[in-house]
Amino acid sequence: MKVEHGERLVIPKDWLKISANPLKGRGRLYRPGLRWYAELIFVDALPSKESEYQDEARALEQRMDEIVNSSPLISGLDVNKEQDVEQIFEILGKNRGTREFWALMTGMFLAEARRARDEGNFERDVWATACAERCRSMVVFAEHLEDVVWMGHSAGRLIDIMKIWDARRTEGSESFWQETFKGHPFVLSQVFAVPVVFIRDNAYIGGMKIDRREAKFVDYLFSAESSREAILVELKTPVTKLLGREYRRNIFATSAELSGAVVQLLSYRTELINSLGEVVSSGVQIQAFRPKCVLIAGDAARELTDEHRRASFESYRAAIDVEIVTYDELFRKLEILAKLFSLKRADPEDDDSTRSGSANQ
Repeated sequence: MKVEHGERLVIPKDWLKISANPLKGRGRLYRPGLRWYAELIFVDALPSKESEYQDEARALEQRMDEIVNSSPLISGLDVNKEQDVEQIFEILGKNRGTREFWALMTGMFLAEARRARDEGNFERDVWATACAERCRSMVVFAEHLEDVVWMGHSAGRLIDIMKIWDARRTEGSESFWQETFKGHPFVLSQVFAVPVVFIRDNAYIGGMKIDRREAKFVDYLFSAESSREAILVELKTPVTKLLGREYRRNIFATSAELSGAVVQLLSYRTELINSLGEVVSSGVQIQAFRPKCVLIAGDAARELTDEHRRASFESYRAAIDVEIVTYDELFRKLEILAKLFSLKRADPEDDDSTRSGSANQ
C-alpha cells in the first residue's frame, strides 16, 4: 500500500482486529507482537495512580456484570437483581470453566472488596481483591488464550507421533502400528486427497459363513465425506519388504509380502462389494461402487537405495489398482504439516524421553 503526500489513510472502525488466535484476527502477530498483546490483555488497564483504583475497580465490576448478563445460559436473568443471583450461581456453577463463570466470580470478589473498604476492613479488602484478580485472569484466558493453547496441544500431537516414528522405525509388529494409528487417527487422513470419514478399525467387510467362519476384517474402513464411497486401508509394517530378488539385470521383483498384501486387499474389496447389503445392515453407512484400496507398508528411504530399485518399485506401484504408501512417505507428510506450524521435534539422540520410552517398550 502506498500513501501519497497529502492523502489521508483511513482505517474503518473495527476493521483491524488483533487476536492471539490467528483464525479470529485480521492481523498476524510475530513473537514481539505476542508479548505486546499479552501486556495489553493482562496489564494495560492497570491504574496509573492510587486514586484511580476505585474507579477502575467499579468499571471492571460493571464489565464483568455485562459478560454474565450477556450469557445465553442465564437468558432473562440479571446478576444485579437480588432475586436472580442464586439462580445465576446455580446455573453457572454447573458450567464452571466458562468465561461467564469466571466473570461472575470476579464480580463477586470485587463487590466483596468494595464492601470491605466501606467497612474499613483492610485485610478482607486485600484478600477479596487478590481473589478477584485471579478470577479475572481466567476470564482473560477464556477470552483470548484458551483456543490458542488448545491449538498448541493439538499441534503437539504431531510431534508426539513423529517421535514414535523416530524411536520405532524398525518395529515389526502390525498390532503396534494398528494401536498407534488408532490413538492418532489424523495420521491416516494424510493419505487421502479428499476429506474422509473414519468408520471403524478392524471392520467387518463380509465373507462370514453360517458357522461364523471365514469372516473378513480390514484394518481400517473409511468413506469419502461427500460420496460415502468406501476406502479400505490395510497396514503392514515399516520392515515389510517392498522388493524381492533381482529378476533380470537391474530389474527387481516385488516381495512376496507386498504382492500378497495387494492381493489380500483386492479380495477384501471384492468381498465388500458382494456383501455390501450385509455390511450396511449392521449400521455402516457406505457405498461400494469401486472402493479405493490403500496399503501402508515398508520404508522406501531405507530399502530403495538405488535408482534401479526405485524404478522397479515405482513401476509396480503405478501399474496396480492399490495405492501403496510407505511409512516414511506417510511420516514425511506429517513432517511437512508440522513445519507449517513451525513445530520441531527434538533430535532423537538428545531426547531422553524418547529413548527411555523406546527402551521400556
